[in-house]
Amino acid sequence: MSERGEAHATIVPPDYWGAEELPDLAEIPAQTWEAIDRWLAEHPGGRERLIPLLHVVQRRLGWLPFPVLEYVADRLGMSPVEVHGVVSFYHFFRTDKKGRFNIKVCMGTACYVRGAGRVIEAFADELGVEVGDTTEDGLFTLEEVRCVGACGLAPVVVVNDHVYGNVDPRRVRRIVKRHRREAEVETEAAGDGGGTAEGGKG
Repeated sequence: MSERGEAHATIVPPDYWGAEELPDLAEIPAQTWEAIDRWLAEHPGGRERLIPLLHVVQRRLGWLPFPVLEYVADRLGMSPVEVHGVVSFYHFFRTDKKGRFNIKVCMGTACYVRGAGRVIEAFADELGVEVGDTTEDGLFTLEEVRCVGACGLAPVVVVNDHVYGNVDPRRVRRIVKRHRREAEVETEAAGDGGGTAEGGKG
C-alpha cells in the first residue's frame, strides 16, 4: 500500500466487508495515516500490535473505515482478510460509520423508570440530532440501548469507554462539553489516550 493509503483500497470487494461501497479516502483525515505510522514507530513489535492499534484508530475516528483497515494490514504484514477476521470477532470494533463519540443511553427498565427518557431527549436537544443520527461535525452519534448491566447506577450513559452513572438532564451539557474538549485536545496533540470509567460525577 502507498504511504498514505492511496492504493489497495479496493483489494477486498466492498460486499465482503458488508458495505455497499467503500468510503471516499477524502473522508478520512490525513492525520490518520500519520497517527498510525507514529504509533507503530513508538510501539515496535509484530502482529500482536493489531488490536491496540485498532483501538487507537477507532478512538480517533469513531469507527474503522475499510481503507484504513487495509493500510493497517499492509503495515503489519497481514492480509486484509486476517484483519477483518479480528475486527468481526470482537464486538467493540465498528465498521459502520458513527461519530467519534458514540453516546449510548440505557433504556432498560431500571434506567427508564429513573428518567432515561428525559436524559436521551436532553442529549438530542443538545446535539441537534434524532436518536440514531450523527452530528454534522462527525463527533457524536446518539443511540439508545436496552441494558448495559449497571442498573445500580441508573440512569446510565456510556460514551465510548466512559461510563456515567446517575445521569440527569442537567448533566448532559457537561458530558457533551467534556468530550468536545477531549476531541480538541487529542487533535491538537495528535494523542491517543486510554479510557476511563466513571460513577456518579462527570
